[in-house]
Amino acid sequence: MKYLELYNFPTIELLYKAFKLKKSKNIDLCSIINAKSGLCKENCIFCAQSIYHNTQINIYPLLSKEKILEVAKNLDGKVNRFSIVVSGKEVNGDEFSKIIEIIELLKEETNLKICCSLGLLDKDKLKELKKLNVRIHNNLETNRDYFKNICTTHTYEDKLRTILLAKKMGLEVCSGGIIGLGESREDRIKLALELKKLKVDSIPINILIPIKGTKAYELYKRGIIQPLSIDEILKTIAIFKIINKDSEIRLAGGRNYLKDFQSLSLLALDGLMVGNYLTTKGRNLKNDLEMINNFKKIIE
Repeated sequence: MKYLELYNFPTIELLYKAFKLKKSKNIDLCSIINAKSGLCKENCIFCAQSIYHNTQINIYPLLSKEKILEVAKNLDGKVNRFSIVVSGKEVNGDEFSKIIEIIELLKEETNLKICCSLGLLDKDKLKELKKLNVRIHNNLETNRDYFKNICTTHTYEDKLRTILLAKKMGLEVCSGGIIGLGESREDRIKLALELKKLKVDSIPINILIPIKGTKAYELYKRGIIQPLSIDEILKTIAIFKIINKDSEIRLAGGRNYLKDFQSLSLLALDGLMVGNYLTTKGRNLKNDLEMINNFKKIIE
C-alpha cells in the first residue's frame, strides 16, 4: 500500500504537503448540539451513550426547538455550520417531524448552515432533508475490515447504504471516523481510501476519548488500546488530506490530545469542530478563534 509509506516522512513535511493541497486557507468552523442523549441500543465500544455501558452522562429526550435555537443563536456569527445530533440507530417518525420543524426554524432565525446526524436514513427522510439543503453526517468510524471490532449491533454496510443513497440524491455528506481505536496504520489508510471512493464532502477525524464505563476505556486501561502520540495524530491528519484532496478534512472530538500542537494541525485542516462534543467538554471557543486568527496571520 503506497500511502502507508507516508508515515515514514517527517511530520512537518507531511503537513506542508497537505497544506499545498488545500483549496482555501480559511478554516471552516462547525459546532454540534447533543439534541437527544443516551439510551442508544447500539454497542459501539467508544460511545458513552450506549445502554451497554455504565457512564455518568445526562440522559434526555429530544430537546425543544426553543432550546436548540437558543444554542444556535449564541453560535451564529462565530461558526459557519451547526449540527443537530441525536443518539440511536435511527429516529422515529415523530422525532423526525420535530427535527424538520427545528431545522426550518434555525434557517429562519440564523445564518448558519445546518447539518444533522440522525443515524440511518431512508429515501423519504433524505428527500425531506434535501428540500432544506441539509448536510448529512454519518461516520463510518473505521474501515470495513476493522468495523467488527468496534460494533456488532449494526454493520458497516448499514452506514454505507445511507451515505450512498444521500450522495445519489444530491445531498452533501459528512463522514469520517475515530482514530486510536486500536486500529493499525493500514486500517486508517483503508478508511481514507474508502471515503475517497465515496466522494464525501467533509471528513471529520476524531481522536478516541476513552470515557470511563465504556468498553474502549476498559481496553485502554488493559493496554490493548494504546494512546496515539501527537506525532502519529498529526501525520494521520496530513495523510487523510493528501489522499482526500477534494474533501474538507475537519478535526473534531479528542483534539485536546494535541495540546499546544493544535495550531500545527491547521496546516492540513480545512475545518474544525469547536465548542463541546456530545458528552465531553471541548476547548474554549475564544481560545480557538484566537488560535485560528494567529494561524492566518502567519500563513498570509
